[in-house]
Order: sequence, then structure tokens, then C-alpha cells
Amino acid sequence: MDKVGTTGTSTVLGHVRTTASHTIGSNHLTELLREVPAEATANQYREAVVEENVLGRPTHTGRLRTFRHLRELYILDPDDARFAALRRLWPMDDRAHPLLAGILAVARDELLRASWPAVARAIPGSVVTSDDLSNVVAETYAGALSPATLGKVGRNVGSCWTQTGHLVGRARKVRTPVVPRPAAVAYAAYLGHLDGGRALHVLDNPWSQILEIPQDERLEALRGAHHGGLLDLQVAGTVVEVGFSMLERDAR
Repeated sequence: MDKVGTTGTSTVLGHVRTTASHTIGSNHLTELLREVPAEATANQYREAVVEENVLGRPTHTGRLRTFRHLRELYILDPDDARFAALRRLWPMDDRAHPLLAGILAVARDELLRASWPAVARAIPGSVVTSDDLSNVVAETYAGALSPATLGKVGRNVGSCWTQTGHLVGRARKVRTPVVPRPAAVAYAAYLGHLDGGRALHVLDNPWSQILEIPQDERLEALRGAHHGGLLDLQVAGTVVEVGFSMLERDAR
């Protein structure tokens, strides 16, 4: 079981290091979910990438590698509640896709999580360099990663945060605010619920940080998701209850 997290022993936080060699590949995820039917099995996702080559990789080895990276980050198994919820929310709002992918990738990849402080503390409009990102990762993994690996991590996570919308630009990456769409709020909250969070604490976790919702605006963000039919919300005075009947009714 994965250790650490805001609620003690975490059932959601993963320790993959996909971003040591690859980005989060959100474009590949988007294409894969477009090509594979919502009711597909885990094996059908593999067949789509490896056998049918829906992602257009030039070699069989490349297809296997791409599938492995996508599975590490996004699970690609409808029997897993984390992926099942992502799959259910995905068609509801195209504009939420970058953050939906980012939420699960952050929850799964420890290097991407470790790089977040460099993004979080950057002022909108300021430049975030690959050195900024690799240096903050080094603070967590001092001595565990070689300088060459840290350099690659810095470049990869820079691309990742560009894919999520937190940075813009290619060679020169500039910090930009994100808009926490209701589908992304619901997904982050659901993962928080799976991790043992209750009430407003469903948004008190590492992956929800990338939504950049101020603490005093969390209830309003949950209300927005509730009004969209994406989660259940009851507020009575200071008591807040959050439920996820829409996401859980198709759980296997």
C-alpha cells in the first residue's frame, strides 16, 4: 500500500516515476479515450494501443512503451474506481480534460508531485525554467537521482505542466492560472473521498492543489460541481456532506 499523504496512509498516492523518462502524454490519453468505447475492458485498451496502433506509434516496441506509460499514470482499467470515474467524467466537458488528466497523473507520479511547489509559488506571468523544476525535485530526492536524470525530469515535468495548462510556451514557459472546471473539481474530490477525506477535506490533498482553489472557496467550487450534477452536496450550518452517487453507480 502506498505510504504518505494528507490523510496518513494513502490509498490513492502512487510512486511511479514515469516523468523521469516521459511526459504525462495527455494528448495520447485524449486520443485513446476517443477511440476506445466507454464500456471497454482493460484488455481492450491494451489491444487498441499495441495491436491496433490507434496512437500511430511507428514500432511495436514504441507501442508497448507508450501503453506502459499510459497505464502507469492513468490505470486504464474500468474495474479501478479511479479510472472508472475519470472515464465517466471525460465526455462531460472537453475543457476539463487537461486538469482531469493532470489530477490522476499527479496522484500517480511522485516526481510530478515533487515538482509542483516550483509551479505553485511562481507568480502568473513569470517564467518557470526546467532548472526551477528540477531543483525543487532535488530537494525531495537529494542524492537519489543523478544530475542527468534530474535535468530530464525538469524538462519532462515542464512539458507536463504545459499540458495541464499551468504553463504556456515551448522553450520559454510562462506561469498562467488555471480554471477549475466542475468536472475537475468533482474528480479531485472523488479521489479525496476514496483516500478517506470527508466534507471539505475531500479537496485537502496533493492532487487537488493543482486546481488552485483558495481554501475559503472550496465550498463554492463543490457547489458548482453539485449544480452540474457531478456530486452530491448537503450543507447545514457548519456541517458539510459530500457524496458521489453519480460516479459510484457504475462502479464495478
